[in-house]
Amino acid sequence: MDNNKPRIGFIITKAETGGAQRWTLDQICLLKEDIHPFLIAGEDQWLTQTLKALSPLIIPDLLKRLPNPVGLFKLRRYIQDNSISTLIASSANAGVYARLMKLFIPGLRVVYVSHGWSSIYNGGNLSWAYTLAERLLSNLTDLVINVSRADARKCDQRLNIPAGKSVTLTNRTPKPTKHPANLPPKPVKLLFLGRLAHPKRPDLLIDAVSGFSQGELTLTIVGSGPAQQELQATAPNNVIFAGEIQAFDQFHHYHALCLISDSEGLPMSALEAKAHGLPLLLSDVGGCHELIDDGNGVICDNTADSIRHSLNQLITNLDTMQSAARASAPNAWLEPAKMDYLHAYLGTKSGA
Repeated sequence: MDNNKPRIGFIITKAETGGAQRWTLDQICLLKEDIHPFLIAGEDQWLTQTLKALSPLIIPDLLKRLPNPVGLFKLRRYIQDNSISTLIASSANAGVYARLMKLFIPGLRVVYVSHGWSSIYNGGNLSWAYTLAERLLSNLTDLVINVSRADARKCDQRLNIPAGKSVTLTNRTPKPTKHPANLPPKPVKLLFLGRLAHPKRPDLLIDAVSGFSQGELTLTIVGSGPAQQELQATAPNNVIFAGEIQAFDQFHHYHALCLISDSEGLPMSALEAKAHGLPLLLSDVGGCHELIDDGNGVICDNTADSIRHSLNQLITNLDTMQSAARASAPNAWLEPAKMDYLHAYLGTKSGA
């Protein structure tokens, strides 16, 4: 690699398949010609294995809720040894480590990516404490990137992050290379892609789908997690469990994507489906509604009745929604935003 390129580190807690991990991979692939990337994670899983050519640094202490002095020392030494000038954090624990680095390396530029503000939706009764901690950590943050307009509102109104410290760069995904398959109209093939654990709610979607025959509609669930066994035990015969598929790229074999969840930032699975020109059925949480434009899908409440009604809308208007989805697909493509990310990471002004 060219040593004259900006040396940028990406730090994340877990490396398993997930939205923040896919975002990190996409960023590194997008900017690989412009930067010298480094990867730090708390475990060796899908993300680090996919990017093993970068020789990722594994710091297991990142998986612990409270920062560990040994982990902080390892991270500090790695940053200094590799002359990393910018550190980009994409998870809550990694974000704490990254911000604390400013105390040891004041010249380091630290960027925190929200991915849904877990300090609010995962905090429970202690959300006020996590929110306060996030506000204090913002003093050690050069820039906060909100991945949706909904996140930007939370950043401003709930977390009170100081003005000028944040920017909104809505999530995007690389332009697909595969085109939609020529699918028969029946059954309508729906896709759910996500981890089978909180905050995802595949149980509600399965309940709604159970009201349709196998000839009308099928639902393929791609993902694994602690809820899988219970879901499989009660699912009707028009629900197919495909398990976890790493780097899933078969969107073109489905008519639409359905993502029911209690909380989201701007979900990567829905973005990828949109980029492929698929209609969307999404919960009205986080920034999901920002992906619905000009008739390319439906927003629903998290009740079986609302989901069932939305499924009926989707089936009845599928042709129209598919046309609208294909027209809006370029709005989800990552490549046009390349310079915006580069400017955010380097602290330079965009010419746009």
